[in-house]
Amino acid sequence: MMIARKLLAAVTLVALVGAAPVRSAAAGSGAQFRALANAFINDGFRVSPTNATRAGVHTYDAQLEDMSASATAARVSAEEGYLAKFVAIDPRTLSVNDALDRTLIIDFIRDDLLSTVTLQDWRHNPDVYTGLASGTIFILISRDFAPLATRLKDAIAREQAIPNVFTQAQANLTTVDPATQEISAEQAAGSVGFFQQTVPQAFAGVHDAALQAQLKTANDAVITALQSYVAYIKAIKPSGTFAIGTDAYQKRLQYEDALNMPVAQYLGYGERALSKTRAWFIATANKINPNESPQQVYASLAKVHPKPAQLLQVAKNDLARLRAFVINRHIVSLPPNANISIIPTPPFERAFITAAEDSPGPLEKVSTQAYYFVTPVDPGWPVARQEGFLAQFNDYQFPIISAHEVYPGHFTNFSIERGLSLSLPRRLFQSSEFAEGWAHYDEQMVVDQGWGNGDPHVRLAQLEEALLRECRYVVGVKLHTAGWSLKQAENLFVTQCFQTPAVALEETLRGTQDPMYGYYTLGKLMILKLRADYQKKMGAAYSLEKFHNALLAHGDPPIPLVRPLILGKADDGKPL
Repeated sequence: MMIARKLLAAVTLVALVGAAPVRSAAAGSGAQFRALANAFINDGFRVSPTNATRAGVHTYDAQLEDMSASATAARVSAEEGYLAKFVAIDPRTLSVNDALDRTLIIDFIRDDLLSTVTLQDWRHNPDVYTGLASGTIFILISRDFAPLATRLKDAIAREQAIPNVFTQAQANLTTVDPATQEISAEQAAGSVGFFQQTVPQAFAGVHDAALQAQLKTANDAVITALQSYVAYIKAIKPSGTFAIGTDAYQKRLQYEDALNMPVAQYLGYGERALSKTRAWFIATANKINPNESPQQVYASLAKVHPKPAQLLQVAKNDLARLRAFVINRHIVSLPPNANISIIPTPPFERAFITAAEDSPGPLEKVSTQAYYFVTPVDPGWPVARQEGFLAQFNDYQFPIISAHEVYPGHFTNFSIERGLSLSLPRRLFQSSEFAEGWAHYDEQMVVDQGWGNGDPHVRLAQLEEALLRECRYVVGVKLHTAGWSLKQAENLFVTQCFQTPAVALEETLRGTQDPMYGYYTLGKLMILKLRADYQKKMGAAYSLEKFHNALLAHGDPPIPLVRPLILGKADDGKPL
């Protein structure tokens, strides 16, 4: 049971609190539900120690998941038992909030059973095991929730169990498709470097010879097992397909996005958004320079960027300006403690991050500081590589990225949630459609509200971010339900979204493994629709700040489930 920060799904709350009259809660029914929910969550942490650590629960920091077929069968049986119990609880006997939480949990379980029983990712994706091995150690490194020596002891214990994970992987895996094989082999090879370099570097500050010796022994064993696993993956004779098919795609839309909609209709929303944004992008580029192609105009933005030594200071200046913008334009009410620490990305994370917000787990009590990581330029790089790296931090794009990550994006959402009296399910079950949809919506919203003062260069930077996400939306559907080849997907990224061939390949490969990666655009479109409906309901009493405050007051459940909480009887049941 993957508990923390997993994409959640649910059916629309209208079925629970809309058409039928809501009966008074039966005596004890709410307490019964909450006790069952807590038991389910605690069992989930017990069988998934990595997710417990990630959530901020440190009871199981020295333990590792059992990935054997027998353990998987036991987990499935337990989930099916919990599912029957949750389904048996009549939602009409619950409060609105408990009923919503019940929906979240039921569809979380259904989604996990879809992945485990129907799609059987654990039998067809070698990266399931590599991701666990590196992720379970990375989470011990990345946050200071305990003294470094304590986390080192936990890492040693987990590393001692990792070689068996790869033994279990080889016993479990059956067929692997060509794209998944290629990606999994590359990821596993990269993980070798993580254990060779990152892990020793992260724990170098522990000056205990005995612990360092234990780490070396355990780490060397992991490296040897990983190298053998890389060879095993490469030797697999590939067969089958990565595509999950229309039926599974439809179910994932329901479970993860609370969207009861045919896949073809869902695709239509993405295609129309892509067409509209593409036309807007071309028109904006023509305003800047009608004598160059849109790609050439966009490429010209990359030439205006900070000097290497100024990168961190520019980030700090941008965040100060964005925070003031959010306050002065009454975008959303910031909590008084909504302050983030802006620091260079830690060395062990620089291979994966250029700029990113890093929040603690929703239940973390010790390491509660949030960070905005900005990766510095390596002075040893050739000048051309430095220029290429700095291009993404150009003066127009960098503030848009910071708006997504910090003000008013992910960090603002996190800061508000920390002050809410949310239930345990609402804290833990977070929909990517909501979280990423909110941050992506913010990119356009701040420009609409005046960020950049109408400069078309700023708008073009924002539209490029939107085009990329809209291509993901379309490609995700086409690859997994329409039989598209990788080349067809790459072509869409290049011709319709103005991406480079290298980016197109990278994004296409991501799409083979993440069918639902249209959630950025999906969430944004849902928020825009909800905003319009809320404005119609409120009339003269409407304000953007009121809407954003209302939207962010419920955690991160799928947006269709938030609509009736905000709109009441004015909800038309149409999230798009």
